[in-house]
Amino acid sequence: MQVLQAIARTSRKLGPYVLLEIFLPGGTLFALLLFAYRNPELVRRYAGRARGAVVRTVSEAQAAVADRASRAASLSGIETAVRALG
Repeated sequence: MQVLQAIARTSRKLGPYVLLEIFLPGGTLFALLLFAYRNPELVRRYAGRARGAVVRTVSEAQAAVADRASRAASLSGIETAVRALG
């Protein structure tokens, strides 16, 4: 009996999202917007974590590019051409 109650509770929570997914064209976007509207704190937390990950990734990429550029600048013209050819 507890399993049925748990399924009923879950279906009540997911019902509007599933209906939007099934019956509307582009329902995924509407379902995500409805979820964001109903759970703003959860969305803010996720957005903060995602922003931190993007900032870390961009800074690591900038460091890698700067490192590679500094190594390439130290080579003479012929060595640079040979390295560029592979």
